[in-house]
Amino acid sequence: MAAKPKVAVVRCPDYERERVFASVKKAVDLVGGINAFVAPGMKVLVKPNILSARPPEDAVDTHPEVVRAVARLAKEAGGDVMIGDSPGGYGKNIDEAFEVSGIKKVAEEEGARLVRFSASRQIEGMPIATAALEADRVISVPKLKTHSITVLTAAVKNTFGMVTGLHKAECHSRAPKAEDLAKILVKVYAITRPCLSVVDGIVAMDGDGPSAGRLRPLGALLAGTDAVAIDACAARMAGLAPLDVPVTKEAYARGLGEADLGRIDLVGDDLNGFVMKDFALPKTIRYLTMMPKPLLESFMYFVKFKPVIDSGTCKRCGLCAETCPVDAITVVNGVYKVDYHKCIKCLCCHEVCPYKAIEIKGNALTKLVWG
Repeated sequence: MAAKPKVAVVRCPDYERERVFASVKKAVDLVGGINAFVAPGMKVLVKPNILSARPPEDAVDTHPEVVRAVARLAKEAGGDVMIGDSPGGYGKNIDEAFEVSGIKKVAEEEGARLVRFSASRQIEGMPIATAALEADRVISVPKLKTHSITVLTAAVKNTFGMVTGLHKAECHSRAPKAEDLAKILVKVYAITRPCLSVVDGIVAMDGDGPSAGRLRPLGALLAGTDAVAIDACAARMAGLAPLDVPVTKEAYARGLGEADLGRIDLVGDDLNGFVMKDFALPKTIRYLTMMPKPLLESFMYFVKFKPVIDSGTCKRCGLCAETCPVDAITVVNGVYKVDYHKCIKCLCCHEVCPYKAIEIKGNALTKLVWG
């Protein structure tokens, strides 16, 4: 009988540097210790979730202190450490994102190299960052947040950042629905398979994540080698069944990890002590849990959501237009507008907007039923 995958859950109340390091080390020790993953001389890519140029207190990106702790552990084990990601906007704002998120400062202070995922190699039709392919080990350091299409984003989805450039936009263009996008995300995870994932859930996000939601102090770190099992635990924290999350359901169906909580070896603190009973799902997801399943498929045709740009809040940075995979956002008389005839409702614009200037709004029927 195969051994149960092990997931460590460790309490950490805040981002004080030494407390975070001690908690991350404890979590990693509980799943084997850093020396089980990194040997002297190995090239180690630490891959956080850097969505956009947002300061750490916004809880949009992986907090720099969690990244620091993982990088320091890898370096202490003798690893040659680099830190890299491909942010929302498909790399156009990478330098600003590294700077504002605090990741650049951490890299400088910890002696790690920052890498920009510009070069890639095609693997099964996916352009995977060369830095990830050439690393001896990849350690994924995601942020626990809601996501307007995939419900949650955590360990499995974080690997999508190893796909370079505009190909991510193309993926969103051909797979705007959750189930279709999940297949692509899981394919990338199957290709990249980090040796270890350490999830930043110290301050999580609910509501309209991954960038415009509500901050939720959760005080938790998760670590393990099975990203599917980690995501199953994250779903439990959010008060969801693991298979309610399309990415977890797809990965489990493909045999890439364990999603049955009864078959996961939970170590550290009690997972049930972190369950958020009032965890808010994104507007785009909320109705899925409220409607009887026999009615859902037929009724979904009439329920519509769309991104709406608030011209008063918009700072005219243009990131939404650059990110849109179908060029549905243009400037009209100095104001950014969405062409809903082109819009595929992938909500990439909402995801990357650094100013919370893009709302997700429902049509009249949606408002009538769900408010």
